Amino acid sequence: MKLTLKQLTKDITKIDTEDILSCWQWRLKNMKAIVCISVLGDIFLLGQDDAIYWLQTDNGDLTKIVDSFEQFQQSLIDEEKIDNWFLPQLIEKLITAGKTLKENEVYSYKKLPVIGGAYSIDNIDPTDMSVHFAFSGQICEQIKDLPDGTKVNIKYEN
Repeated sequence: MKLTLKQLTKDITKIDTEDILSCWQWRLKNMKAIVCISVLGDIFLLGQDDAIYWLQTDNGDLTKIVDSFEQFQQSLIDEEKIDNWFLPQLIEKLITAGKTLKENEVYSYKKLPVIGGAYSIDNIDPTDMSVHFAFSGQICEQIKDLPDGTKVNIKYEN
């Protein structure tokens, strides 16, 4: 099965972007727009500098990936970049395992990899977008200043 970019991303015109970004404001101060959202719940954003940034919700990293929207569009034909940013092989395994998404869902980790969760089919489930972004944003904010290996007790506020 060869997945298309449309199958690896969500339709952002149908998403309450203010809602999903609310728990990530601590990380997204210099961003001005969402470019796309992956089905794994990562966000690609347009920065104030017109560069494109990748917010990885599994660990809270925000990385500049290209200098312009045009470069981003050109990058979307590079299989290596698609594999790195959108993890199509993992998505194929999830679909094959019967884990399909509804319109308002993304794939989300039961236990985030940044706190020891595995990148495995058993650790990923379809999840409401609001829940995914609130959960991952709150956890990543709580641990953002801790050194690697620190033991943590996570509090999630609904």
